[in-house]
Amino acid sequence: MVVTLIYILSACTSKPAKLDPLVANTGQPLSSVAQSTDVIFYDLKLAVFPEEKQIAGTGKTVFRVVKETQQIELKLDSRFSINTVTVADKKADFIHSRGVVTINLYEKKYPGEVVEVAINYSGKPHIALNPPWSGGFVFSETNDGKPWIATAVQGEGCDLFWPCKDHFSDKADSMRIRVTVPTGLYVASNGVLKNVTVLQNKTTEFDWFLSEPASDYNIALNIGPFERIQQQYTSINGTNIPVEFWVLPENRQKASNLLTNDVYQQMAFFESVLGPYPWGQQKLGFVETPHLGMEHQTINAYGKGYTRDPSGYDWLIQHELAHEWFGNLMTHEQLNDAWLHEGFGFYMQPSYSLYTFGEAAYNHAMYKAYLGIKNCQPIVKEGELSSKEAFNSDIYGKGGWTLHTLRWLIGDELFWQATRELIYGSSDTQSLSYPIQSRYRNTQQFIDIVNRITKKDYNWLFDVYLKQAALPTLTMERQNNVANLYWSKSEKDATPFKMPVPISINGQLQVYTPIEGVITIKAKPVDHIIVDPQMKVLRQLPITSQCQRDE
Repeated sequence: MVVTLIYILSACTSKPAKLDPLVANTGQPLSSVAQSTDVIFYDLKLAVFPEEKQIAGTGKTVFRVVKETQQIELKLDSRFSINTVTVADKKADFIHSRGVVTINLYEKKYPGEVVEVAINYSGKPHIALNPPWSGGFVFSETNDGKPWIATAVQGEGCDLFWPCKDHFSDKADSMRIRVTVPTGLYVASNGVLKNVTVLQNKTTEFDWFLSEPASDYNIALNIGPFERIQQQYTSINGTNIPVEFWVLPENRQKASNLLTNDVYQQMAFFESVLGPYPWGQQKLGFVETPHLGMEHQTINAYGKGYTRDPSGYDWLIQHELAHEWFGNLMTHEQLNDAWLHEGFGFYMQPSYSLYTFGEAAYNHAMYKAYLGIKNCQPIVKEGELSSKEAFNSDIYGKGGWTLHTLRWLIGDELFWQATRELIYGSSDTQSLSYPIQSRYRNTQQFIDIVNRITKKDYNWLFDVYLKQAALPTLTMERQNNVANLYWSKSEKDATPFKMPVPISINGQLQVYTPIEGVITIKAKPVDHIIVDPQMKVLRQLPITSQCQRDE
């Protein structure tokens, strides 16, 4: 065993230039060893060396055993050298291969037992190629040459810079994050800043504690010559929530204006239609980053440059804020259900435009999104997916359009009721107290919620919009004094589509329900007919891509 370990460690001294596929995709199926444990607590103690672009430290994990096992498994990019591994403070044998760290416990552990593992490691982390979409570490500099560093690992996962389980299905109950940097720099991370300690070697340690579960890809390090803006926001449930914005000094006023002119209005909207901000005992947090942005729980990355959009608000801060509910409070059960994060996250923007500016702004946002729909692959796919396969562009815009049509069909009250039940488990949310329980959800659970509260079966809608690539088509044929409109779900599926359609005849609008996929209306040849003039129904139009028909 020892000989094998020496060979493996020596083989790892030549670090891979590219990410191993096993490291590059978070949320891959858990091995039988990984399934044998449940993470209780992470304790990351790390030093960051900006000039060398290196990190070194120890990641401690506390597990609860759920199935009999004699091994523990974590993941850590193989470009890092592992110096020691301990189990309950005793040195342990391990194998580090292709990013998987398998640790020998020497004796069997049984359900209910608690195991503590620590990995001491060091090296140069993977540099993000195009953050946040292609993630990793971002080593940058401010205009005056000071280090400005961030992590963004949504698709790749936590193992790019610390030893973790790297799966959204197992959130630690809590996490401690201690990061040491050269004095003069500051570290903004998840949770609450408990302590700042100036050390003797011209370095400073920042001690953060996250007391509520978070997906491990949401853990983030943000390092720079920041100033810390501290304010308060009064939640709909009466709680005074700490607000923090870690910002480059020259942008302090811009960040303050962003909080006052955008964030607090957006919070009022989110809380009015959804419920209390999920992490009121922690903070509502933002940090200025050298990349565009990402939804790191309680410390959302912001790098858009404080410019308002033609929509009249900052779309990036609004989108990442939406993920505190859709993604962080409610987390998809599988990558196949990623649209529950991104479709809802996208749809909250036009919904906010409607709430703030009215129907013209809402329709403008939805029309722009409609023009971007690709229709090349289903939103909800079958089988095991990589993060790259899961996060196709249609889970955003087409997912949002699915919600747009659903909202029209069932009405505002039931739509928002179903949404609240999805994320909170209850529709009576405004007086909820902290802590608020996070939960996992899948697509069928949302469909079941909609069916239950409407007392109707809407599987037919979701089957077409989410589970096939092609949009349904509606063809109109006119003859004499009759117009017939025919629904077709796809070229391969001739079964009737039940979708009602608003139709304007000479300016008079009426909703028609198809019978066996056909709508028949009386209309003279001179009558002016507009099908769905306000674009309530998601369907194939000549202005959108027909990718699925071209393949």
